[in-house]
Amino acid sequence: MSKLTDDHLQELEVQGFVIVPDFFEGEQLREMQEAQRRVLQTWEQVKDNPPPGRAVLRDFPVPEMVLLKPTVRQDAVEFAGKWLKTDKIHARVGCMIARYPGFKGGGTGYDDSGLHIDNGNNSLLPESKDLREFGQIGFWTHLEDVDIDQAPLRLIPKAYGKDMTKAVPLVCKAGTTCIFPRYTWHSASDYLREDGQRFTWGFSFGRADHYWEGFKHFTDKGAGKQYEVFHQFVGSLTAKQREIYRFPPAGHPYYTPETLALLEKQYPGWDSSEYLH
Repeated sequence: MSKLTDDHLQELEVQGFVIVPDFFEGEQLREMQEAQRRVLQTWEQVKDNPPPGRAVLRDFPVPEMVLLKPTVRQDAVEFAGKWLKTDKIHARVGCMIARYPGFKGGGTGYDDSGLHIDNGNNSLLPESKDLREFGQIGFWTHLEDVDIDQAPLRLIPKAYGKDMTKAVPLVCKAGTTCIFPRYTWHSASDYLREDGQRFTWGFSFGRADHYWEGFKHFTDKGAGKQYEVFHQFVGSLTAKQREIYRFPPAGHPYYTPETLALLEKQYPGWDSSEYLH
């Protein structure tokens, strides 16, 4: 059953973001938490030699199938399509982030709070005030609890413009996802406690016909042993899901017996029968 409804879509339109508790839960959440800790180190692991800036960013794709599969989650894909006003969307992949004690969030954006929108490093085009489908849409997930002293993201409801006094801190329980477009004003905050860490895992979508957009790309990941898990992920998808990752649709002239044989070799699990109709 979908966690996302038209009420969420309306809230996103009015407020500029929507917070969805328990978007991930149960055994799936537990497996994702374990995978996250294989990708990102805890404070206990790095405290004797902290990373520069007390933060780490890991690019997509990470070598964890359980963190790749949700990027084609059906209710997220359908919700993104409604927001972007199309049924043809592409993955605008995100990243994984760790914030540690001593991290400072301000000083790089609109004011000393670091207030900004993500459009500038996600599109060649400036913000459109009227056409939301140019803004892309991100799913920003915390797989572990985030408290007020753990550098929570701060988001400003649309009605308040850039007024940081109205910012809503993303303090939440494990499994919570915050959905917001690239035009939503937000800011990092300082990590104030002396232990623990704040992990973030995210992915996003944009319209397939908006070729001027994108944050991190994956078209250079078709070969290389370091991307074997990503190749297995691609092989596990349906033909329709692969379109989200920029593969030509079934029926495209590229697909011949020769190229399908090569695809089966490159992406273990690839089912060519979907392309032979």
